[in-house]
Formats: sequence, structure tokens, C-alpha cells
Amino acid sequence: MFDYDLELKKFKPAVGVEIGEDELFSDDIKDITDLVEELVAEREGKKASK
Repeated sequence: MFDYDLELKKFKPAVGVEIGEDELFSDDIKDITDLVEELVAEREGKKASK
């Protein structure tokens, strides 16, 4: 049978996970949501100025 407590005691996180995590979640890179929001804002701004 599988002993969860024993397995948790033996668990060691993968090397480099902490380093990569910071890079993955940094806000420096635009994603598709940011780009769509910018496009919508630009279009709304153009419509408001007409």
C-alpha cells in the first residue's frame, strides 16, 4: 500500500524550480490579454474622439 506520510517526508522539490518561478510570473512580458486590452482601449479612444 502507498504510504503518503512517508512519501511526503522523502519529497524534495526539483532543482531550479524556485529560479524559474520568478521568471514565469514576472509582469514584464505582455500576454495576449494585455494586447487585446490595449487594442480595445485604442478603438474606444478613437470612437470617443470622433
